[in-house]
Amino acid sequence: MIVDCHAHFEPRMLDLDGVVRKIDAAGVDRVVLIPAMNDLLPSTPELLLKTVRTLMKRAATRPLAEAIHRATLDRNGNLHYGGQTTVIYPLPDNGAVAEVLRARPDRFWGWIFLNPKADPDVLGTLERWRQEPGFVGVKLHPHWHDYRTELLDPILRRCEELGLPALIHLGFGARGDFRSMAARYPKLTIIAAHAGFPFYRDLWRYRSAYPNLHVDLSSPYIDERLAREAVAAMGPERCLYGTDAPYGFEGPDESYDYEAIKGWIARLPVPAKKKDGIFGERFLELLGR
Repeated sequence: MIVDCHAHFEPRMLDLDGVVRKIDAAGVDRVVLIPAMNDLLPSTPELLLKTVRTLMKRAATRPLAEAIHRATLDRNGNLHYGGQTTVIYPLPDNGAVAEVLRARPDRFWGWIFLNPKADPDVLGTLERWRQEPGFVGVKLHPHWHDYRTELLDPILRRCEELGLPALIHLGFGARGDFRSMAARYPKLTIIAAHAGFPFYRDLWRYRSAYPNLHVDLSSPYIDERLAREAVAAMGPERCLYGTDAPYGFEGPDESYDYEAIKGWIARLPVPAKKKDGIFGERFLELLGR
């Protein structure tokens, strides 16, 4: 089974029927959806993405990448670049994903998006949505929601108790303290989005210290070379197939190309069985399915 463990439900770019057509054509069996967390984004030049990826690879240059990130935020925490302001939603709408799960439980699961900085009853929100069939874990975004990961302690503790994995888009510095989280909650499955953005190699080298730490291989935040490096460093069993669809990787029809990251994994220099693990078998194991 092929499971895309990291995609967004963004019907303004790709509606439900469009997603189903895309995954049917690509041979993807299931997608784990995240609610949209922002207005539609302007295109990010590949040169800028490449520059930031390069800066983030080393601790010495990572502060420059953070400075670029900070320069794109306004005083309200919204993105401002490409001549426009893009609103970041403090509380992404889990209800939109719940509707998809009710309509197509055969093809979709969901992540419960939580933000402890903006939600005074964040544990209540978790309890509400985890009762909804099809939600399989929580999504956290200290990078764009701009909070220190210590705020996540109550959520991570509860997730560990419930056996729910946490998919986390780490931020810079104290907004991405993966070591502390992995150490304090050793029975919690932590999936660092985008091959461990913004740390990459500085996260991968802790593979042995934190066996509960995984990465997904999604998004234009990485490229095929970084995906290969992540698999070599973390091991295939700690890497998961994800896309970040419908962002980036535009196909001939000017919408999301589901073959792009799928091709990265297909071309990995690892045995077919290991690729099967990345494509979905390992994620199913983490869910206990």
